[in-house]
Amino acid sequence: MYGHDGSGLEDWVASPASPSAHCFFSGVTCDESSRVVSLNVSFRHLPGSIPPEIGLLNKLVNLTLANDNLTGELPVEIAMLTSLRILNISSNAIGGSFPGTITLGMTQLEALDVYNNNCSGPLPTEIASLEKLKHVHLGGNFFSGKIPEEYSEILSLEFLGLNGNDLSGEVPSSLSKLKNLKSLSIGYFNHYEGGIPPEFGSLSSLELLDMGSCNLNGEIPSTLGQLNRLHSLFLQFNNLTGHIPSELSGLISLKSLDLSINNLTGEIPESFSSLKNLTLINLFQNKLHGPIPDFVGEFPNLEVLQVWGNNFTFELPKQLGRNGKLKYLDVSYNHLTGLVPRDLCKGGKLKALILMNNFFIGSLPEEIGQCKSLLKIRIVCNLLTGTIPAGIFNLPLATQIELSHNYFSGELPQEISGDALGSLSVSDNRITGRIPRAIGNLKSLQFLSLEMNRLSGEIPDEIFSLKILSKISIRANNISGEIPASMLHCTSLTSVDFSQNSISGEIPKEITKLKDLSILDLSRNQLTGQLPSEIRYMISLTTLNLSYNNLFGRIPSAGQFLAFNDSSFLGNPYLCAARNDSCSFGGHGHRRFFTTSRLIITVIALATALLLVVVTVYRLRKKKLQKSRAWKLTAFQRLDFKAEDVLECLKEENIIGKGGAGIVYRGSMPEGFDHVAIKRLVGRNRVSSIICSYIVH
Repeated sequence: MYGHDGSGLEDWVASPASPSAHCFFSGVTCDESSRVVSLNVSFRHLPGSIPPEIGLLNKLVNLTLANDNLTGELPVEIAMLTSLRILNISSNAIGGSFPGTITLGMTQLEALDVYNNNCSGPLPTEIASLEKLKHVHLGGNFFSGKIPEEYSEILSLEFLGLNGNDLSGEVPSSLSKLKNLKSLSIGYFNHYEGGIPPEFGSLSSLELLDMGSCNLNGEIPSTLGQLNRLHSLFLQFNNLTGHIPSELSGLISLKSLDLSINNLTGEIPESFSSLKNLTLINLFQNKLHGPIPDFVGEFPNLEVLQVWGNNFTFELPKQLGRNGKLKYLDVSYNHLTGLVPRDLCKGGKLKALILMNNFFIGSLPEEIGQCKSLLKIRIVCNLLTGTIPAGIFNLPLATQIELSHNYFSGELPQEISGDALGSLSVSDNRITGRIPRAIGNLKSLQFLSLEMNRLSGEIPDEIFSLKILSKISIRANNISGEIPASMLHCTSLTSVDFSQNSISGEIPKEITKLKDLSILDLSRNQLTGQLPSEIRYMISLTTLNLSYNNLFGRIPSAGQFLAFNDSSFLGNPYLCAARNDSCSFGGHGHRRFFTTSRLIITVIALATALLLVVVTVYRLRKKKLQKSRAWKLTAFQRLDFKAEDVLECLKEENIIGKGGAGIVYRGSMPEGFDHVAIKRLVGRNRVSSIICSYIVH
């Protein structure tokens, strides 16, 4: 293991004149007789394997070779190091099965650390005989099989790390015998059967229990609430079901609680109000419901609250953030409503504010725009109104600002800065005014979405000074003017969407110099002119939409144009396919044709409108004339009888005459009428018409 250049062991040079020179090598410690008792050469570049000669150092107490790029297998000669107390070969690439027999003679061994190597096969059972063993870390390897029951006999054990292997079977409940155990990490990439042994509640010294991501099922044992020294409980990414046990309120020392990505139901227990030491609460991606209790906002040390992907309702606790320590808040994908609390960044430490897909209402607090520590703001898909606080567009550390799909109104501020901002999205709001030129100050901007607002004016040239901008969308606004030729300076663009605006002029040829552009949508504007033939050289362009404009001329049939179908050019009546021989207009000739055509269409439209007016007037007059000639019966007498009186007369005994036109009846009417004759006309319709006429004598 003599050093070479760059290994950090360059001073390992033997000197015949000094038999104890090795005691002055870096990482070497000797005893009074110049025998090496400690070899600690971590974080050195030592490619190759551990030499078998290592076994000659039989006085060695500490052998630490961590992070040294070592490979090969562990030499069996290490078994000769019977005085070892510490054996640490972590974070190398040592492989093969771990020769457990090498530890049988290491009766003084207190720490065995093989973490993060390539060891495989079953876990070594021989270490169970080491009565002084306190620290065992075999995680981050490829060990397989079950956790040996023998490990429950290492009664001196304080740390057991088996996480990140390929272990299976049930978690042995017998591990509950390890009364001195302070840290138990057995999750990550292991695939156990069954659940958490309830017996683990008797591990009275336990401070950390990490069983995350290891296929556990069943309910969380309420007995875990007896672990009053536990400061970290990690059970995330399993298949745990049932309610969160209220008994966990007995974890009075708990600082970190992660139950995320399970199938837990019910509400956050009210008894959790006693967990005053909590700094981290991760409950995301479960099926929890109900309110986020007010006491959560009163935890004095809370730094992280992530409960996204549940069914929480009601408002966020108003006190949230008042402790001045909140750093990460993510309550996305719930059914929360109410106002966004003002004090979320009271301590100036908030880094992530993520409230997506809820029903928050009202304005965004101005205090959010003054939170200089913020890295991410994601508040899309809510019901927020009012003007976006101007300070949000000047946060010095922010990398991501997403305020889309709300009801924000007003104008964007004219002062915008932020050297770190990579993504800015305010789409689908009600923002008016012009696109601020100051967006050009965002030198790290890669994604810009202003679509589906009410923005007007022209596209500022300054935007295209952003050298790493890759995607821009201002779709569905009221943008006018021409496409800036300065786009050619924005060489990183891959997607451009200016569709559904009022952009006019020609497509600038400079756009064809964007060699990385893959999506270009200029549809539903007022663009004119011919297609730049240079588009055929844009081999990265896979999506092109120029439909519904006023483009004219022939569509080229070479190069990249062959990748686009007719839908890319629909709604341009004076564009024609290359195979169309009748496509004879172009250039100035087409402009004259287009102008003449518009004039002809206008004249035809006016003539049609005039004809419609004439026809309408004629019909109205004809109808009026017919109406004036129609027969009318005007009665000058007062009529004091009813239809029922007439019908009463139409009886056989009252007939006084018959003819081809009908039958005449004699009628007797109310007072004031002496004699009445009633004629019933017999028509050809199914229902006869009855006209009552009367004569007063």
